Amino acid sequence: MWTSYLPYLKVVGVVSAAFFVLACSETKTEKVPVQPEVNTSKGIVYQPSELAKTMRKMYVNMKLVNEYLDSNQMIPDSLLLGYESMLTDVPTKPKEIGATFYGFAEGWLLELETFSQDRTIGNYNSLMNACVHCHQSFCPGPIKKIKRLKLIGM
Repeated sequence: MWTSYLPYLKVVGVVSAAFFVLACSETKTEKVPVQPEVNTSKGIVYQPSELAKTMRKMYVNMKLVNEYLDSNQMIPDSLLLGYESMLTDVPTKPKEIGATFYGFAEGWLLELETFSQDRTIGNYNSLMNACVHCHQSFCPGPIKKIKRLKLIGM
């Protein structure tokens, strides 16, 4: 008896699934902007800019460099490569980036080159100071974290 309703149930199932998929996809595009603010309580996922990703990579790698230096181990070259992209990465707020930022970025890259050639605690701390100087003008949030990366024992 119920088999006579089977074709209708299939159609209802397919139509319901189509409405569900469409409803979900429309909800996502309306609720998640390209650069949302961090707000996990409302389910919004933060999508960092290219420059933010580079800075996060830089922090993680410099933390490792810190650990290698602190334990007198050889620092892998891979931790010191790939930061030139900060000169071309798209920032979170492009209108706030200008010549001053690029000056800081180029200064940091010069400090990185100095550190790469002579991997001392003093040169590493100079590299961290270059980070702090830039972040005093742009995006001051991570300054405390950066300062904690400095090493004593120059």
